[in-house]
Amino acid sequence: MRHRVRPRAVLAGATAAVTVLAAALVTMPSAQAAAPVCDVGYQITNDWGSGATTTVTVTNLSGAAVNGWTLAWTFPGDQTIGDIWNATKTQSGSAATAGNVSWNAGIPAGGSVSFGFNLSYRGSNPTPTAFTLNGTACGDTPPTGTPTSTPSPTGTPTPGPTGNPPAGNLALGRPVTASSTESPHSAGLAVDGNGGTRWSSLYADPQSIQVDLGATYPIALVRLRWEAAYGRAYQIQVSTDGVTWTSVHSTTTGDGGTDDIAPTSATGRYVRMSGTARGTTWGYSLYEFEVYAVRPPTPPGPDCGQSPADPNANSKVRHLICYLRTHSYVSGQTDLPDADKVQQLTGRYPAMVAFDFMEYTRGTIQTQQVIDWARTRKGIVAFQWHWYCPRGGNYSAPCDFVPDLSNPSSKLYQDIDLVVREIRKMGDAGVPVLFRPLHEANNNYMWWAKKGQDAYQQLWRLIYQRAQLAGAHNIVWVFNGMASGQGTSLASWYPGDGYVDLVTSDYFQSWSDFATTKAVSSAKTTGVAETFSPLNPATDAPWPYFVVWASRDWAGSGRDVAGLWRTAMADPRTISIDQLPDMTAW
Repeated sequence: MRHRVRPRAVLAGATAAVTVLAAALVTMPSAQAAAPVCDVGYQITNDWGSGATTTVTVTNLSGAAVNGWTLAWTFPGDQTIGDIWNATKTQSGSAATAGNVSWNAGIPAGGSVSFGFNLSYRGSNPTPTAFTLNGTACGDTPPTGTPTSTPSPTGTPTPGPTGNPPAGNLALGRPVTASSTESPHSAGLAVDGNGGTRWSSLYADPQSIQVDLGATYPIALVRLRWEAAYGRAYQIQVSTDGVTWTSVHSTTTGDGGTDDIAPTSATGRYVRMSGTARGTTWGYSLYEFEVYAVRPPTPPGPDCGQSPADPNANSKVRHLICYLRTHSYVSGQTDLPDADKVQQLTGRYPAMVAFDFMEYTRGTIQTQQVIDWARTRKGIVAFQWHWYCPRGGNYSAPCDFVPDLSNPSSKLYQDIDLVVREIRKMGDAGVPVLFRPLHEANNNYMWWAKKGQDAYQQLWRLIYQRAQLAGAHNIVWVFNGMASGQGTSLASWYPGDGYVDLVTSDYFQSWSDFATTKAVSSAKTTGVAETFSPLNPATDAPWPYFVVWASRDWAGSGRDVAGLWRTAMADPRTISIDQLPDMTAW
């Protein structure tokens, strides 16, 4: 079974100033030098300078099962736990604990459990050095493997370990080789745990990269985190000796992002990605090549048949996607004064308000106002971005942005990083954001649409990647265009399932447009992201949500927008803000 999540894509040549640490840190033995009863792996998987994502694995080394567990430690810095998954939390000052949830209370002898959390910090982010499990100190286990790119793939295979397979990324820091490299992107950078570095091959087919796990393990999951230069056709192969290979997965339709590949009954010491056809004119490029004997835990959230494009999306994003997927006629209005106007007209306040990043890159930042609104009103936050051309001019000006796509020092990158940093601030405050960048893709009016579909898709993926590197995991990604009436189809601009959560159309809200939008991706939820008049549940298609454009244009729309708002809000099927669930509990 192959599960697609695709969290990363950026252009060849792009760099990122993000340091990702990976260390297995455990406690010293107790004062009585008793045999250790547990081992703790504490791995920082993403660090963005003021916060980090951490995965913790607790292994039971005793001879008896643990039924109900609490892990305790002391933070050595000014660190505060935020969202946590697969565990409950307490924190008082620097002292923290994580306890089991109902479904992972038992740790069999020799078994392990994993949980994770986001944290914020000031200053540095030092790792804890001591843990206790149910009050008893855990023991020391030395780390394994150091990064290298000069292993020997041949030799006598090492027998696999006995007992339960280890959790975590087995490829992290292991010896790795590749058929070719494009300097300075060496093979070792694909197994260094740093999402900002990458391996890149020469611009030719075929190419391969392989990792030596050091012993034979069951292969439960292989995760390929592609850069923009991805493999269209490739195989995942395993071997016990580095000479004879068995294919356990094959595709000819790869489309980049992140591929999660779960082979059936596969084992091996060596794991190889063998590419036969590139997806671009560049080579093959991987941010990370990960191998797991035990599948990593899925972040928390409901299962409604749609996983977020961002596999690290927080629980609020997951709940919000599922809420929109399972509801219709969620009402929305652009601008706060206009949302107040709707309430004055109808007695009901829209469930969603759309803000704009237009002025953010010109010096006006209103993030705290949005956070305050979300906390006070407890409504859904959406953002469009009338992005002024980084090279000069407004959002509809001619703008040759293509040369800047691979230039991290450009104003293009600076604008993106500013916006995603503000989105992340909202995430730190517990606010998920429906983010609609590069809107109205196929109308050829905005500058980002004037260089064609390929450049548009590359820019979208760049924004996505910068958000990942900034740790902005509170985004619902909203792709947007016109379902009909344009020279090119909405589907031809689509960046791909791995980069989008909602497929939306502007202005048109007919039943045929509803079907067209759904057809762009059957896996994704839809919506009307911008329209001049609210939907009428009695006559309009059951779009999950709609957002009415600013009231300054109501009179020019040729419709009685105020009257249509009264009609919409008089229908109990239209969802207003008072009908939303408590999103603070998500």
